[in-house]
Amino acid sequence: MNMVAGLDYGINHTESGFEVTVVGYNHKLRILLETIFQKIAQFKVKPDRFSVIKEMVTKEYHNNKFLQPFQLAMYYCSLILQDQTWPWMEELEVLPHLEAEDLAKFVPMMLSRTFLECYIAGNIESNEAGSIIQYIEDVFFKGSNPICQPLFPSQHLTNRVVKLEKGKNYVYSNQGLNPSDENSCLVHYIQVQEFF
Repeated sequence: MNMVAGLDYGINHTESGFEVTVVGYNHKLRILLETIFQKIAQFKVKPDRFSVIKEMVTKEYHNNKFLQPFQLAMYYCSLILQDQTWPWMEELEVLPHLEAEDLAKFVPMMLSRTFLECYIAGNIESNEAGSIIQYIEDVFFKGSNPICQPLFPSQHLTNRVVKLEKGKNYVYSNQGLNPSDENSCLVHYIQVQEFF
C-alpha cells in the first residue's frame, strides 16, 4: 500500500489477474480511484522502471530460500492443493529472460478479456458506489475502441482446491532451502467436506 494524503492504495497480483485496493476518506477516494484506473487503461512500460522492479522481484525470490521451515511447508501445501499456482522457483528461472517489451505485449493481452468484480464498504452511499463501478466499467469496456471485452462465462477462473480421495494418505517431503537452518516442520492437512 502507498499512503497519499490520508489515502492508501495498492495494486497486487492474484491467481487470475490483479486487485486494486483503495482505503481512506470517502470524499477523496473517487479522485484516487479515477487516477489509478486511467493509469491502468493508458499503461506504458518504462524500461528503466521495469529493470528496477525486475531486480527487486529477483531479490525477493532469492530471499525465499531463507523462509522459515513452517513458511515453506505451508507454501508447498498450498502449491500442491491449489489450482492455477506456479512454483516461485520456476518463476525465478524465467525472470532473467523477461524484458520490458514482453510486459508491453502482455498487458493488452491480459486486459483484452476481463472480468470485473468490485467490493465497496464503508460510508459511501449506494448511488455513489454504483457510480464508481459504472466509471470503472466505462474506462475498460466503453468508448470507440474499448481496451477490454467481457470474459465469456466459460473463461471465468475459479480458485479450486484439489480434492483428496477419501481414505488415501499422501506424503510430500522436501529438503529445506537454507542449509544453515537446522529446524524442520511438518504440516498435517486434513480435508473435510463442506457442511452448508
